[in-house]
Amino acid sequence: MKPVLLAAAALLASTSLVLAQTGTPPTSPGTATTPSVPPAGMPGTAQSATSAQAQIEASGYTNIKELKRQNDGSWRARATKNNEEVAVSVDSTGLVTQMSQ
Repeated sequence: MKPVLLAAAALLASTSLVLAQTGTPPTSPGTATTPSVPPAGMPGTAQSATSAQAQIEASGYTNIKELKRQNDGSWRARATKNNEEVAVSVDSTGLVTQMSQ
């Protein structure tokens, strides 16, 4: 009986050490995890109007208006730079481009 209890205690202790090292609790079979999505406004993302606007502002544009998502996932808007209103586009990678008019 003692060897079984000692083996169970050792197994429990080793499991606790593994959890302490990884910091991640084990998942049960069939448990899905949700992939993380970068927060809005981070460089390289234009997943929301807020992040698209942040990308445009970070590129030196002000007075952003008429911000609309396009069918291809990019964003288009009117914005001001150097006292001139221009059309801008933000692609899915976060690249801001001034469009010709």
